[in-house]
Amino acid sequence: MNTNKAAAPQSGTAPETAPTKGFFGHPVGLLNIFATEFCERFSYYGMRAILVFYLYDLTINGGLGLSQTDAMVIMSLFGSLVYLSSIVGGWLADRVLGPFRSILVGGTTIAAGHIVLGLPLGITGTVVAMVLIILGTGLLKPNVSVMVGELYARSDPRRQAGFSLLYLSINIGAFLSPLVVGSVSDSIGYHVAFIIPAVVMGLGLFVYIALSKHTLAGVGRVPTDPLTAESIRRIRRNVLIGLPIAALLAAVLVAAHLLGLAVISDAIPLVCALLAVALFIFLLRDKRVQGIERNRIWAYIPLFIAATCFFAISEQQSSTFPIVAKEFTDNALGAFIFPAAWYSSVNPLLIIALSPVFALLWTKLSHRQPSMVVKIAVGLAIAALGFIVLTIGFLISGESLLSPFWLIASLFLITTGELLLSPTGLSATSLLAPEIHLSKMMGLWFISNALGQAINTATVRLFDGAAPEVFFMSYAFVALAVALAIFLMRKLLLSLAGGVR
Repeated sequence: MNTNKAAAPQSGTAPETAPTKGFFGHPVGLLNIFATEFCERFSYYGMRAILVFYLYDLTINGGLGLSQTDAMVIMSLFGSLVYLSSIVGGWLADRVLGPFRSILVGGTTIAAGHIVLGLPLGITGTVVAMVLIILGTGLLKPNVSVMVGELYARSDPRRQAGFSLLYLSINIGAFLSPLVVGSVSDSIGYHVAFIIPAVVMGLGLFVYIALSKHTLAGVGRVPTDPLTAESIRRIRRNVLIGLPIAALLAAVLVAAHLLGLAVISDAIPLVCALLAVALFIFLLRDKRVQGIERNRIWAYIPLFIAATCFFAISEQQSSTFPIVAKEFTDNALGAFIFPAAWYSSVNPLLIIALSPVFALLWTKLSHRQPSMVVKIAVGLAIAALGFIVLTIGFLISGESLLSPFWLIASLFLITTGELLLSPTGLSATSLLAPEIHLSKMMGLWFISNALGQAINTATVRLFDGAAPEVFFMSYAFVALAVALAIFLMRKLLLSLAGGVR
């Protein structure tokens, strides 16, 4: 699980007077958003913990009977599209819906997706459910952070602590959900297990609506940059023309067998990469961006590449890692066989446990702490070591099942790398961004995650059950090479950053 689940704090529109205190000394509206985000993350990570198993399990067990390779490709594609949809969701909130309604519409769409997953509708129902969850998460995910930012005046010293509490809700939800949903999935079945996230998301929506009048009055109700009447007419015209053409083109490609999973999984990394390149070119060519701001964009490019490599490793917790947990690991505790989905709780549990340690460490080191470039390089290297540890586990185990120790040790290192790289990268994104393009730079941060998972859609086919250690070691070597290059470039990058450390 990644620390960029909550976007960077946005510039709030709250008045300069301090809001009412009511939740650990914070605005009472934070309690509402805390509960809503807890329910949404519970639903998402509970669903994600078992979805890959559902995709490839035998039909007699209630699964869809796809190949393991297709299941991993679909999970990576799903994760990539979730992050890309966040960019669209942010735009819709800014121009059309406003953050408050975006969360409401997004949460409703997510709940509908989970309900569809809970029905025995086969592969068609699963595709529809995943599309609904992608669209809903794209609307809800970036706007939760915006709503928290609007609870505070820009000068309010409680602002960062408020985002820390939001982050806590994310990790509590992500920790508990695989334990609950995974247990129900193993004991009763997939479809009943999928209904649990639907119920929890519905509960979150009920709390959000019921408390909003008293806790979120006037917060996030209007878009910050609403569309003009002419813009609305132009968009409506383009949609009415473009949608039928796109639908017809898709139908032709499907009929000609040119739009299968293999084609999409090969195309999505190119789409993400081109989108990132286009954004970087736009930022660098903008004549309003000159001098130190332009240099900072150049400094950010290697950090973007490092983040992409990291997310390609970390996000395999939804694709290859569940396969390793279920098929290659000894999950017996005496006579009790615990669900493989429980491993999905390891990352958020470690984040909850280790976050205070890192916070204390950086506080103690103060101005002596490593620069952002060093933190990102070291974080990526440590995450790569997680794959090396897993490789060693496979080599030592030979034909036997892995001890859970190897998988947990690997997750520990990946999580440690995450706590070094992800908050630092998120902070670096906001600090290195030109003032007039902060939202676009934050979009690039989302794209780094989407691109990392998109790369996985094209590479997980190389995951060979006969030699999984080769797959993980290959990823580790690439990540280590990138980490070393960035470490060696640290003086140049810090010079380009112009005082941002």
